Amino acid sequence: MSGYYTTDSSGKVVYEKPWGDHTDTQIAREILNNALTLALSTNHPRIETELMELENDYSEAKQKRVRKILAKMIHKIFFKYIHNKDNDFSGSDLVRIFDEYNLEG
Repeated sequence: MSGYYTTDSSGKVVYEKPWGDHTDTQIAREILNNALTLALSTNHPRIETELMELENDYSEAKQKRVRKILAKMIHKIFFKYIHNKDNDFSGSDLVRIFDEYNLEG
């Protein structure tokens, strides 16, 4: 994640920090969410994920079995550390993946 330049209300160009005024804990949750989403990724435009390597080295069926196990593990982490009463991550891509496997919060 990188910052960007924008213009404030007075017309002055200012640098916007990528995390704004988020707390350290909020930033940590976002980074963890992104890492877990990447772990479950089976197609990424710029990198070959471990699940993609697994499919290439073994089979699609094995990759799908491992991904399901991994999704169950990540589901527990997600609801314990990321998405809770004080932090709404219901828009996370992980929720869509959990829905694929009928995993509910």
